[in-house]
Amino acid sequence: MKKGWMAIVLACCFLLATVLVGGGQALAYTGEGQKPLVLKSGSEDPDNAAMGMAGVRFAERIKKATNGKIQITHYGGSQLGSARQMIESVKGGALAFMISGMGGWNPILDTILIPYMFRDLDHADKVINGPLWEEQNKRLVERSGIRTAGWVFRGMRNCTFGKVAVRKPADMVGMKFRVPESAVNLATWRAVGAKPTPMAIAEVYTSLQQGAIDGQENPTDFIIKSSFFEVQKYLVLTGHVNPPGWVQLNDKVWQSLTPETKKVWMEVWNGVSMELRKEMLAMELKNHEIWKAKSKGGDVIVPDVQAFREAMKDVWKAFAPKAWGEGFYERIQAVK
Repeated sequence: MKKGWMAIVLACCFLLATVLVGGGQALAYTGEGQKPLVLKSGSEDPDNAAMGMAGVRFAERIKKATNGKIQITHYGGSQLGSARQMIESVKGGALAFMISGMGGWNPILDTILIPYMFRDLDHADKVINGPLWEEQNKRLVERSGIRTAGWVFRGMRNCTFGKVAVRKPADMVGMKFRVPESAVNLATWRAVGAKPTPMAIAEVYTSLQQGAIDGQENPTDFIIKSSFFEVQKYLVLTGHVNPPGWVQLNDKVWQSLTPETKKVWMEVWNGVSMELRKEMLAMELKNHEIWKAKSKGGDVIVPDVQAFREAMKDVWKAFAPKAWGEGFYERIQAVK
């Protein structure tokens, strides 16, 4: 009887192994043919913010996942220079990749900041991680030698205001409103009648404090960590943009990876990205409570988002066809 049970157990083990190997499940990474690489990555974010955390976690996990074949040291907090300086380092090969929301160096990336382009995060994933975006990746490589190799969720961009409890676009008419320097950002806020004012982020707190500008927009986590609640009353949840933190990778590095390593790279990155997304979404709700507690007599406002969508609905027409080609924006909207 014991021999009979042993035979059954061995047969089950053999069957399980056959299913795991023959059924298309991931096998252990072998690293066969992969040249060992020692690389650097950078971000403007410090190691306690989304893009910085992504860089640190990815470096730790890709080393483990590739049995030490790929070793990356991540430098956060602008240790390797500004975003513009780092992108030049990526182009030149001194830096393997940078993680940044900056697309100002190339309209293909900058145009992703079109307001309300993605229905939700699932829609963004299907576009950016799918075959559609690979068309733009090919154009990026041809023009710059850089490709995107993943993205990280940084939190939806929302607005803050010092005096006016903004609930609809008409409330912003004539306001001096700080935006990052980008043609898309300028057009977005002109569409609601505001006076968008490009300004370096380092100058924003003082400008809000002095009343030189009436408001600004950023991911909520950044807003809280920048203590804007000290100089603003209202956090307004417009959620107008989902700004990707792009992995902007030197294509020569990508081409130096074997197909097996490329697959592991994306699996590790997407695992880190999804993990951080859950953390960021949970933190969003906590940040609302922090704002209510720390802003002086202020509040968190859910505005008429549909009215903002309507006011900004045509912004894409001035940018998407030129940056991506005719019909590409419509194809993004058609992704289900």
